[in-house]
Amino acid sequence: MKSLTDFEKIIKKDKIDSVLVQKNNTVIVEYYRNNKMKEKQHKIYSVTKSILSALIGIAIDKGFIENVNTPIIHYFPEFNKDKENERITIKHLLTMTSGLHWPGNNGMIPSKNWVNFVLQQDIDHPPGNEMVYSCGSSQLLSAILQKTTGLNTAVFAKENLFKPLGITDYNWNRDAQGIAIGGFGLTMKTVDMLKFGTLYLKNGLWKSKQIVPYHWIVESTSSKVKTDNNYSYAYHWWNITPDNQVGRIFLAIGHEGQYIIVAPDYQLITVFTSSFKDGATRPLQYFKDYLLEG
Repeated sequence: MKSLTDFEKIIKKDKIDSVLVQKNNTVIVEYYRNNKMKEKQHKIYSVTKSILSALIGIAIDKGFIENVNTPIIHYFPEFNKDKENERITIKHLLTMTSGLHWPGNNGMIPSKNWVNFVLQQDIDHPPGNEMVYSCGSSQLLSAILQKTTGLNTAVFAKENLFKPLGITDYNWNRDAQGIAIGGFGLTMKTVDMLKFGTLYLKNGLWKSKQIVPYHWIVESTSSKVKTDNNYSYAYHWWNITPDNQVGRIFLAIGHEGQYIIVAPDYQLITVFTSSFKDGATRPLQYFKDYLLEG
């Protein structure tokens, strides 16, 4: 590993708002660009997706959802347009392989009903054949969670995930139908992002209580769809393979450089919040260059 001093120097020069690095249960780097950043609820954008993934695992464990192979038509019977649509499962949504056309957030956000907008898209590929990154898939998962549990996703999260972790200072935005935004709706503090990463490093265990099922931690963070030579996708989590990697690394990634990076074999968790309009992959490069070498 290069010097932590060098790491801190380089993050201070960049548009990084906060960094927490925890190794072997000890925080070894704590950086905030200014005093406000410590208490700020950061927009974590698509890191929201990985938290939603945990909630799906909890809902399955509690019997609200049968399993990941359940067809989504079970929850949206009115949208049974054709046989391809019948084949789309929760797993397809989690791995972004539903086959549904995705025109982007710029298409979904202005629409009056986000769930209907996503379900009314054409099917471009047979389900399971091709990954297309889509916040629409996440919105359907949030809607399914709400339908099956009878609770808003944010309320279900509060009772089953956030409260056990001691996370109280956050906000989860909703769409016009009141459905928590599954793809990018959360704002939260850096220290609470670290708690979530720690939960996954500890295989779902928190203070001797199993919050997320162990098997779900393993399944949901294990590579399902290869995207290129360095990245693959799991259930709303990314996997990376750095050149100098020893062991597995999975991560939650959000727009403008938000990261929760979990490296179990290093007993290492790294959280970044950033404000990049471009160059948002730089925090990940800093992680590879300064925290993995040794």
